[in-house]
Amino acid sequence: MPDLTKPTQAWTLTWDADWVTSVAFIGATRKVAAGNNLGGILVWDLPEKPGGDAPKPTLRLDGHTNCVSKLAATPDGKTLLSASYDHTVRLWDTSTAPTGEEKLVLNAMAIADAERRKNNGAKVPPAMPATVGVVKASTAFEAHKEWVVNLELTRDGKTVITGDDGGHVIIWDRESKAIQKRWQVKGWAYALALSPDKKQACVGERFPLVFDGGRHAAIKLWDASTGEATKDLSAEFKGMHMAAAAYSLDGKVLAVGRGGESDGGSGSVTLLDPTNGKKIKALTPGHISGLTDMAFHPDGKHLASAGRDTIVRIWEVATGKLVSEVGKSRGGQFKDWIHAVSWSADGAWLAAADMAGAVQVWHFAG
Repeated sequence: MPDLTKPTQAWTLTWDADWVTSVAFIGATRKVAAGNNLGGILVWDLPEKPGGDAPKPTLRLDGHTNCVSKLAATPDGKTLLSASYDHTVRLWDTSTAPTGEEKLVLNAMAIADAERRKNNGAKVPPAMPATVGVVKASTAFEAHKEWVVNLELTRDGKTVITGDDGGHVIIWDRESKAIQKRWQVKGWAYALALSPDKKQACVGERFPLVFDGGRHAAIKLWDASTGEATKDLSAEFKGMHMAAAAYSLDGKVLAVGRGGESDGGSGSVTLLDPTNGKKIKALTPGHISGLTDMAFHPDGKHLASAGRDTIVRIWEVATGKLVSEVGKSRGGQFKDWIHAVSWSADGAWLAAADMAGAVQVWHFAG
């Protein structure tokens, strides 16, 4: 197993067309997919070892017309799912051959910005060209009529839970796209998680205001078979907006992370007992200006958390110990932030979707 105390930044995969908002490794491969604020999806095939020039993307998946809010892949790597503000979830067969090619300039926005500032001494960077195969074939799950703000795929790859900004939560079968259960919450269905046995769902609601600071929010545990709330945890968190939720691989721990536009290091992770909603421990320090995403490591013993402070932290779940930290603060929530994180199947690689227009990739030595 990789040593999570020994991170090395492998590459920065530049893609500055807009914010990179989602990321996922595909099956047991080193292929990594990322989606952006414009609805684009690119796929990279990472080399075996870190170092050297950053690899170029090999594929572009065309179909979404708005922000790609979440990506997830089946364990066998045969299907990639993408949720979007265009009200759809798209399912991509990863074996589909491209129907054409297109040339991209991965740093086009940086070049344009430098051109505008050239009279003030800005240096125009050299272009970073890439030729990608274009895939347009996908199927769509279209039961949502609002922005699909979150998606989670169960670890067996069979069941999906999605939520939208109209408060609709839907549990559905990936293969048939048949809806198994749906219910509605009052706010945005923002943080979503489905337990490994598929019996319980955690939904963190958000009631957006211009600067909500997490003051208007709710978090509840639900019976996934009936769509009935079984435990309201909102009072325990005093209205804190939860940006992410995740169950451990064995289902014995539920992690929830505070988001919003909170000040200081209050974007913390709290570990809960999902059987009763009781707090086990809080993981500190929290992310400055709020947490954005979390992902359990494939070993089931560690958790990655990311935030608006552009830092990713690796935690040991049993002890709450901070094992390592990657990334550096770039000046707070209005500068940049990390939108999402994903572990490779072997646990040796971690990818992060960067608001600055890149995918950051770290490697952990074995």
